[in-house]
Amino acid sequence: MKKRYFWPALASFFVVGLGQVAKGEGTKGLLLILAYYFAIPGLIYLTLMVNAYLFLTTLGIGIIAGIVLWFNNLFDAWTHEIVG
Repeated sequence: MKKRYFWPALASFFVVGLGQVAKGEGTKGLLLILAYYFAIPGLIYLTLMVNAYLFLTTLGIGIIAGIVLWFNNLFDAWTHEIVG
């Protein structure tokens, strides 16, 4: 049975990972927050220091990865599989 969570999904719309924390999945929420706000921008910044052409490629991939992570975060906050 699937249960819908409107308020956690709304929280995740504004802050990635906050909906998972609100649902009680703190570890998953923290990992999403760290990946979205620190890992992706950090990787983009590091490639800027190495090579400008590599930076442009990484920037494009980082933007796409951020959008995919955001949509996955919203879907995960909206639905939750109840086992048992």
